[in-house]
Amino acid sequence: MTATYRPRVLAVDVQSGGLERLYSILAPAGYDVLPASGKAAASAASRQAADLVLLDVQRPGTDGLAAYRRLVAELGGPSSPPVLMLTPRADRQTRREVLEAGVDDLLITEPLDPLELKVRVHTLLELKAHREAGGQRAEALLDPRMRWVEMERLARLGTLAADVAQNLGRVGEGLQRALAHVQSRAQQGLPPDPAELKKLGVAGEQMRLHGQHLLSLGPTSPKDIQRFDLRDLVPGVVERMRAAGRLGSAEVTVLLPEDPIAVVFNRRQLEQVLVELLANAADAVEDVNDRPRRIHVGVELPDMFGDFGPRLFVKDTGIGIFEDEVGAVFEPYYTTKAPEKGAGLGLTVARALVEAMGGKLTVQSRVNLGSTFTAELPEQTSSW
Repeated sequence: MTATYRPRVLAVDVQSGGLERLYSILAPAGYDVLPASGKAAASAASRQAADLVLLDVQRPGTDGLAAYRRLVAELGGPSSPPVLMLTPRADRQTRREVLEAGVDDLLITEPLDPLELKVRVHTLLELKAHREAGGQRAEALLDPRMRWVEMERLARLGTLAADVAQNLGRVGEGLQRALAHVQSRAQQGLPPDPAELKKLGVAGEQMRLHGQHLLSLGPTSPKDIQRFDLRDLVPGVVERMRAAGRLGSAEVTVLLPEDPIAVVFNRRQLEQVLVELLANAADAVEDVNDRPRRIHVGVELPDMFGDFGPRLFVKDTGIGIFEDEVGAVFEPYYTTKAPEKGAGLGLTVARALVEAMGGKLTVQSRVNLGSTFTAELPEQTSSW
């Protein structure tokens, strides 16, 4: 049986306590953490075939950049591993200076958020794999301005993952309280209170939804980054959701172009985006009684002049969104659904994932006519 490959993360100049902390976070997530001193970092990276370097510095501005430049000079070459700088604190201007100097990403470690660390490490490794495969987007990230935008996206993604995890803990506490009530009543030979039983069911569904969103934001396998025909994504997701009963009574039509659209993305996360958009559309049409409950989902070809990339769209004939609420639909925990039907995170997660891929998610809506959500992906030059 072939052993699963574990990416090697070289921790440079990390003190013993910090090293133990990094190991406790990254090792269970599937990474090998290897210590090294600044002077021996380059030889260690080459000798141990490091996939990523964590550079720990106290002051990212002057001292940190000097250490980074020495490291890069010793590593040399375009194939050197990406560098994630760790520092206790840094203001926005310092972060911009660090990125413009060429550092791949910077993470504040006081406090150190385990989920954000894993998201940053995972995303940098994805970009590295994409670059090695000749991905256009990774080449664009050599531009310091593009790298600054990318780092801001990563920060939002990590913060969202941490927020989901925190709320998952609160939901778990509610689940334990409801379960304790049921157990107490059972010990007394009494039936459980219907209201408490409902709380138990709601908490269980919230746990499932939060767990699903957390998994979609967290580390994934390198096999998820693959080259595929974007058209193939849509029918599979629709069929799985229909079989699971998640499309309700909606009439779903799939619209696809004749020509293939070759892309290189994290397929699992892109599928999750489509799942969230379709689930939102299915809920939107469920309360419609004066017109057909229809959902159109499909793919549009990229602009031939390169002005925009391929687009995924989901259009529904649902209840629509009031104009003053359109901007709020992507905010965490904004929802009009009952607690047992949603956590208010689906569209937030979808937008975070699309932006992490370098795209954007937009919505157009009219009350009592319906909504159209469009995920515009970065343009890629690829052919079959």
